[in-house]
Amino acid sequence: MTDALRSALEDRQWQVVTPVESAVDGESLVLEQSLRLLPGKRATFAGRWGRRAVVAKVFLPSVEREQQAEVSGFNALQQAGLPAPALLWAGALENGLLAVIYEKLEGAESLGSGVRGERRSAFLAATFELLASMHRAGVWQEDIHFDNFLLANGKMFIVDNASLKSAAGPLSVEQSLDNLADFIAQFPWRERQALLDSPYLPLSLDIAEDKARLLLHEKTRKRWWYRANKYLTKIYRNCTEIVVSRTGGWHLAYKRGIDEVWLSKFKAAPDSVMVRATLLKDGNSATVVRTELAGRPVIIKRYNIKNAGHRLRRLFRETRASNAWRAAHLLQMAGIKTPVPLVLLEQRRGPLRGVAYLVTEDVGGEEMLDVFTRREPTEIELIEVAETFRVMQELQLCHGDLKATNFLVTDRGIQLIDLDVLHAVASSAAFKRCQQKDRERFLRNWYAHPGVEKTFKSLLSSDRLL
Repeated sequence: MTDALRSALEDRQWQVVTPVESAVDGESLVLEQSLRLLPGKRATFAGRWGRRAVVAKVFLPSVEREQQAEVSGFNALQQAGLPAPALLWAGALENGLLAVIYEKLEGAESLGSGVRGERRSAFLAATFELLASMHRAGVWQEDIHFDNFLLANGKMFIVDNASLKSAAGPLSVEQSLDNLADFIAQFPWRERQALLDSPYLPLSLDIAEDKARLLLHEKTRKRWWYRANKYLTKIYRNCTEIVVSRTGGWHLAYKRGIDEVWLSKFKAAPDSVMVRATLLKDGNSATVVRTELAGRPVIIKRYNIKNAGHRLRRLFRETRASNAWRAAHLLQMAGIKTPVPLVLLEQRRGPLRGVAYLVTEDVGGEEMLDVFTRREPTEIELIEVAETFRVMQELQLCHGDLKATNFLVTDRGIQLIDLDVLHAVASSAAFKRCQQKDRERFLRNWYAHPGVEKTFKSLLSSDRLL
């Protein structure tokens, strides 16, 4: 029955037990698989209604307006002649829960499901063609994302009807570009650049194409930062990805799925865990060890308090561990490879900060300086280094200590580490100064190796970074 489901939603739990069974119009509704959960609001399931495969959205009564928005959005698509999975039923379940039931598109794929190669190019072209049809019909999605467009049996479909908005006529140039920018900003950097210059973007004929592309570039950059800042607020609170707890003077944030037994031991005595690990660095400012988290190799970095004066200076400031936690999430969103941040543990008393710890995955590999003094970098490695600098340039990110030893050459590519002071710079002039320092610091490592130095000097002044 649906009692447990309603309790889970009302209690803001992040998991629901399936299957959930109910009855709709005399037929059995079985919710078999949880697809998405928004605690306190709604849950989406794949299941069966009688003999039909369906997708059902279930809402708490307190968000009835969202159920109504689903139905209104579907009706708007129907009136505009735009494709959407059939709405089979909308109404109230037992216990006051509300639901909207759609047909399930068997074998459906989305851009977020890993479509690659030529199929992805065709998928993108079809998606932007559908976006153009939506804009001409005066319809757009306020919360547009990859999984809102599904390809099934060779046909595109629009889903997530609750975020649909409609205008009296076709969208204006400004509205159309804003919606495109919101969508394109979600793509990885390399693909985003290709899309911004692609021939199948639905750019309005009411404005010169070159001007439209310039506007779209700028709107996309701003929209990327809007999404990034919104995401970075989530990594310090409970959300789909992160769990946060505050007890006994400790502030803990960690990725969902991390072993709870290990976390309990680490939180109770972090230094004891580090003592039993393999020491990698024992410095005044930081201590770094390698260990295992439930069989998974990880790196733990403790940010030390050197003396009373240092403690006083750091007392009211954000910890370097917290900055690195945020920076790692930011780089991942930007498409720059960096070890996945897993756990942030800080001593806190109100606004006062003390010692802090950061746990990341262990990506293995070797420091770039050691590798490229033994051999020449490959073309792929040079491309990855160039793209790292290019993305940091586009987003105006300053590393602050960009020496070659802070790049790791791994079997998963070039990884950027030591993000303790990485930050975004708002002023273009200030960023240019910071960027110059980062580049000079990077090149300084290669003075004793003229061949590699020449390669990187050429790389950093090439068209790849213009």
